[in-house]
Amino acid sequence: MNNDFPCMVYKAGGPHEIHGGSFDYLIAEDAEELAAMLADGWSLTTGDALALAAAPAGDAPVDDNAAPTRAELEAKAAELGIDFSPRIGDAKLAERIDAALAKG
Repeated sequence: MNNDFPCMVYKAGGPHEIHGGSFDYLIAEDAEELAAMLADGWSLTTGDALALAAAPAGDAPVDDNAAPTRAELEAKAAELGIDFSPRIGDAKLAERIDAALAKG
């Protein structure tokens, strides 16, 4: 962490042209404020801000309780050898997967 305050933090995609890119910026007055800004997605350098903005969405926390996506259902059905039509609903496909897993 930076011990020199105030210090500037950056986010990519803002209205200010800095180092050949577009950024937004804020000023952190102390270590507590800086920690909160960094936790909120701000970066200490423009390079870090660009890298954070370019990070794939998969880097976001995963909700283990979320319902499976259609792609996940289709992948699991294919893995289990379950035949299905593209017209089958997600709930019905999930039922077929659950039945196949129960048979084990």
